[in-house]
Amino acid sequence: MRDGTFLLLLIACWRIDPTVTSGVPAEVIDDDDEPNPACSIQLGENATADGIHNRTFHESAYCAFFGIRYAKPPVGELRFADPVRLDPTGHRNYTAYGSICPQYKNINRQDGLLGEEDCLFLNVFAPVLAKGVKYPVLVFVHGGSFVAGSGEVYGVDLLMDNELVVVTLNYRLGVLGFLKHERQNITGNYGLKDQLEALRWVQRNIRYFGGDPERVTLMGHSAGAAAVSHHLYHEPARGLFHGLIVLSGSPLAPWAVLYDYQRCLDNYLRDVSAITLSEFRELPFRQLFIADEKFRYVFAYCSMFYTCFVPTLEDQPNARAYFSKPPHESVHTERPQRVPVLVSETSTEFKLLVPHVFDFWMSNNYLNQRSPEVKRQIGEILDNVGDWAVAQGLELSKRRFYQNMANMANLIYPIRRLLQELGKHLGEDQLYYLRFEFDGMFGEYKKKIYTSYLETDEYGAIHGDELGYIFSPYNLRDALANRSEYRRELSVHIRTVELVANFVKYGNPTPKPSKLSGLLWPAYSEANNRTEYLNIDEQFTLRRVDDGRNVYYLLWKIVYECLYYATCEPVTKLEEFSQLYASMVTAGHNKADDYDQLDEDIKNNVS
Repeated sequence: MRDGTFLLLLIACWRIDPTVTSGVPAEVIDDDDEPNPACSIQLGENATADGIHNRTFHESAYCAFFGIRYAKPPVGELRFADPVRLDPTGHRNYTAYGSICPQYKNINRQDGLLGEEDCLFLNVFAPVLAKGVKYPVLVFVHGGSFVAGSGEVYGVDLLMDNELVVVTLNYRLGVLGFLKHERQNITGNYGLKDQLEALRWVQRNIRYFGGDPERVTLMGHSAGAAAVSHHLYHEPARGLFHGLIVLSGSPLAPWAVLYDYQRCLDNYLRDVSAITLSEFRELPFRQLFIADEKFRYVFAYCSMFYTCFVPTLEDQPNARAYFSKPPHESVHTERPQRVPVLVSETSTEFKLLVPHVFDFWMSNNYLNQRSPEVKRQIGEILDNVGDWAVAQGLELSKRRFYQNMANMANLIYPIRRLLQELGKHLGEDQLYYLRFEFDGMFGEYKKKIYTSYLETDEYGAIHGDELGYIFSPYNLRDALANRSEYRRELSVHIRTVELVANFVKYGNPTPKPSKLSGLLWPAYSEANNRTEYLNIDEQFTLRRVDDGRNVYYLLWKIVYECLYYATCEPVTKLEEFSQLYASMVTAGHNKADDYDQLDEDIKNNVS
């Protein structure tokens, strides 16, 4: 694949997650000019805090506290170190966001470095209601490929209307958050450890804002979803949250963990003028990012290998290590925290963002992908399947085949695999599965940012669109001024937030039939043959998972086993799949029992 093929993809990949960089609060519908006693609180024994008094567009009053430090600044001796607890002291006015963590404004060109190293801030939004009431808490971890993003959001109107306390946060990104250099005692995963420190802060302090520390739900999107899923299996995180929402991400995705870290480290060290830990800490942080400029995104159909600075395995298991076992082993062999989990995906995810994937390419970021011969043989067989798909009319072009495979490999299959593994360990009423399909004007990325890149004739929601229906959308003022034009969007927004709020409150999105959507959403349980998921479109409907009839899913199921499990015999199994699929297509078979038999054959052949 030529370098130019990647160019548009790189822009699209980074801009998936919004990064507001103004350093001031997001625009609100109404705010009071004078300080309001309702937003003045005692914060611990030695601190007081003043926030901003706001109102939602339904006139519910709430307080916003921006830029609260939850850990000591990670500078000097605390660079490349675990976060250090910081308790509030004195009196503070929390009226503006703290600095975002260092990141490039445009990751493709890697220019315009934004943010400051002193960036470990969180923000709290809390209803102004009866004193003494404890409200459920929603903590949001942003996405951004572990190299971009922040805790700044457009608004929390409907979440406040539903009487939740909402917390958003920054965490260290890129080289500062995820560099691993064991010889210098730089263990990596600092961004994940920052998130845990923020959760500890919530446990100590959220009651002062009216939040209930015993009812905390952790929600992450994209890379943030992979991160919060990692926390589910991390013993020190136990008890820090009591529910989990996983939006369009998975710890099993090829971009969620770096296995080939030594190659990355060796390349990075050639361009940075530091050798010892003290030298790494003395360098201006901008020089650390300059050395990072050579690492480019690669987006191809078998791997979206974002960057060298993502979560990694820590070589020496100890109390400080975040994880030392690969996630695909953890989710299979270890018991997660038994808390309610809601897993979500959008209907098209990355598919519309990969229009220039024309050919096969695979990184080495897989445990069983170091052999050039295995890599070559997998590529040949997958190419053959693509040829059959085009010849028999399953796809209009091989390019379309690659796009669908890219989407399956990078998001859809890792999400479904996580869902299956969670179902083996959680209670039968603790797991819920959501698919967001609504293609509306609150989907900022498809409707605003990517207009010039997308093949927008395909209906559906892309990666990130659902955020505009959970948080306040970027164009809320326009929607309120033209309610009839945005009637569908506002309706979906209200109903979606109701489901999220119910999950945060009760661990169940429909503890009783929803007044707004009129449905009762059952928990997901393959063991009990309950495989319904909620599909969110203009109408909210229950559907049944049907992966056994999805050729991309069936194919990647085998490839995944080959890539991650050393006992796999990839060539034999892929050839068996190719022969089965080819014979079915040639014979014109497309009945359900044909695909059921194919799925059964695959299960029998894959250990």
